[in-house]
Amino acid sequence: MFKTLQRMFIVFVLLFPTLLLAKQELRIGVGNFPPFFIEKSNTGIFLDITREIFQQLPDYDVKYIFMSNNRLLHEINSGKIIDVACNIFSGSEVNGYLSEAVFRYTDVAVSKKNKSVELSSIADLHSYSVAAYQGAKDLLGKAYKDMAVANARYSEHSQPKDTTYLMASGKKDVRVGDIHIFWHDLQDKFYHDQLQMQKSDFTIHRLWPDVYSHMAFKDSDLRDAVNVVIKDLKQDGTIDKIYAKYQIEMQGI
Repeated sequence: MFKTLQRMFIVFVLLFPTLLLAKQELRIGVGNFPPFFIEKSNTGIFLDITREIFQQLPDYDVKYIFMSNNRLLHEINSGKIIDVACNIFSGSEVNGYLSEAVFRYTDVAVSKKNKSVELSSIADLHSYSVAAYQGAKDLLGKAYKDMAVANARYSEHSQPKDTTYLMASGKKDVRVGDIHIFWHDLQDKFYHDQLQMQKSDFTIHRLWPDVYSHMAFKDSDLRDAVNVVIKDLKQDGTIDKIYAKYQIEMQGI
């Protein structure tokens, strides 16, 4: 009987070898805002980090699906399109399993050097006109929210590129937002050709610690496997190298 089963298995392998090698399809939802997720070129800081993670898990055939952050949260909670969602914050109401912190945001205040803006604390922002991303006053702490509420020259904008334009064009003194998005915005020819600006024309004021987002999973075992990979990639410097690569490209170093 055992020999018969052996022969049947050998015949199965010879006739259907691809079935044994088949990978499990994994659908990963990703955002659509540069430089973290760039749908047009299928690249981006967070997308490259995600690719690196799943290169270490070769049993999966990964498909990336671009969508808005709001839809990402909906799909991981109650949709059927994705198995994993990238860039989910820990405060979100997630019906799933969050990974280790993996995607890094670096919020900073940026000003033009010729404005001689001096910022040693968040409270100092009250003396200036400020353009920030939408929702900043609810994310950057109590001191920041107090400043934003009391500052009549404070405004928030749904498009981060608008905050860069307002500050660079002189309509606002300070831009508040992620530094990677700022460097990406400055790659637009408008700043070089029309405003004739260089990256050295700006001062970066670091007033906040970095914050992180996560991957969200419908399957806890997959989350656990990914956590092991994330820890390894942090330890060997792979994730930091991805950030450094994009920073060099965006700053033109």
